Amino acid sequence: MQKKDPKPEIMRLEELAVLVKSGDIKLPRFQRPFVWQRPDMLKLLDSIYKGYPIGSILIWNSSQQLTSERSIAGFDVNIEERSLFPTNYLLDGQQRLTTLCGALFWNGIDDNSIWNIHFDLEREEFVHPKDSNLVQLFPLNKLIDTSDFIRQCMKYGHKIDSEKYVHIAERLLRSIKDYKIAVVKIGDMTIDEVAPIFERINSTGRKLTMVDLMMAATWSEEFDLTHELQNIRLSFIEQGFEDVSDSIILRSISAAAGFGINKDDIQRLRTKSPAELIDAVKEVKRAFNESINFLKNSIYIGDFNYIPYGLQLTYLVEYFRLSKPNNIEQLEHLKQWFWFTSASQYFGRANTGQNSADLAKIRAFAFGKTERLFVVSQLDISNLLFDRFNLRNASSTTFTLLLNSTNPKCTVDERPIDGGHLKMKSSKFFASCLDKYAAYSDRNLARIIYPYTDWNPSDKNFTTPNIDEHLLNQNCIEALISGDSTRFCSIRANLIKAKVGELTGCDISYSIPTGANEDLWCEEIDLS
Repeated sequence: MQKKDPKPEIMRLEELAVLVKSGDIKLPRFQRPFVWQRPDMLKLLDSIYKGYPIGSILIWNSSQQLTSERSIAGFDVNIEERSLFPTNYLLDGQQRLTTLCGALFWNGIDDNSIWNIHFDLEREEFVHPKDSNLVQLFPLNKLIDTSDFIRQCMKYGHKIDSEKYVHIAERLLRSIKDYKIAVVKIGDMTIDEVAPIFERINSTGRKLTMVDLMMAATWSEEFDLTHELQNIRLSFIEQGFEDVSDSIILRSISAAAGFGINKDDIQRLRTKSPAELIDAVKEVKRAFNESINFLKNSIYIGDFNYIPYGLQLTYLVEYFRLSKPNNIEQLEHLKQWFWFTSASQYFGRANTGQNSADLAKIRAFAFGKTERLFVVSQLDISNLLFDRFNLRNASSTTFTLLLNSTNPKCTVDERPIDGGHLKMKSSKFFASCLDKYAAYSDRNLARIIYPYTDWNPSDKNFTTPNIDEHLLNQNCIEALISGDSTRFCSIRANLIKAKVGELTGCDISYSIPTGANEDLWCEEIDLS
């Protein structure tokens, strides 16, 4: 039998609970949180009392030193955590064993605690009592210790039903102490080998992410990735970037540690010392803040969700981590790169090979070894213009960025715009200036910044003298007034074409779909 082969054995449930409490069985940090509600906990205990099956337990015996939980929902575990390895990690059964541990070893301090569970000796059922002083209630935290059990039973001596109460209490004690459960132990596998097992048996279907793995695999007394990620995210909140995901931050930490940003690269973080990981985190935190300042000041992005692709932020962080400050020429080209990759949907086709190549490019650019990040001179923006407007798509997100980049202060009918469209990504800030049933009314090209709910395109109320701030011109307005949506789109497409050309430095082309509800395209028509 290989060391990783499962080895089933039968153990008493009480013994397992004691092992969790003492730290001989640890709850790895990558386990899901304790999510059971009070009815779930009582149902489990009732099944144990009645001798119903409650499933098996899966334990991983490993030499890897992973971070483990010390407290779950206010219940302390691993208080006397053992430092000897190999040790046992609980992979499946956390909710069940934690419920049992919490109930049996509750400290009795907070009566409102979810661990304050009693057994009603009259009704023979488990309860979270509203009044713990009722004489027929037997607290489960008085069950296991022999002296506690005897003292609790003595409290029933003056009751008429004392003999019955003690008999039921003894039955309760035996049901816990004698309950046996199948325990499957797997040998000293790597955490990567364990991950698919954990995912397969996890009863909630929660996937074990790379962040989960690295939180566990890199933990030490000197370094806690969970804590570091929280600290980095806190620095983003005031700038409107609180939605940056842990996975994006982890990619940058991997790059700062000298690795790549793909899964296999990130896994190599476990080879770094705590000091090296701490240095990488410091660099990433600084570079993230410089990247956010660049996005806010140069691209007018005030909300992380406006970034069309998370990889764009990853490469910006790596650039600012490595580059010399205030290189004006590089910063100007970096703006062109951002708009080019957004308008071309470049990262929509990203793969591991491309990621590695792009990371090498951004590093070479930051060190001044190359002057450009892209060399393409032609750019087709058909999707940017004529995709159906949906802010879950990169094309629509990019189009709203174009609208935001002019930062207009008034709507097309001269109502104030307070800047909320810059701080929060929401379709409520963007209205179609075409009638609902007009051709192209549902496409990106028809959108304007309009944070009010009473917009009615049929009113033809275009009064603002600054229509150019909305990437419109007088010919657009005349086409709208006459109800010629095709002419409007052709004219505005050329305005957007000029804008994207200005931002990217590319020669821009596009094709116009032949109908509002068709995906057939014809060559662009210059109707300006």
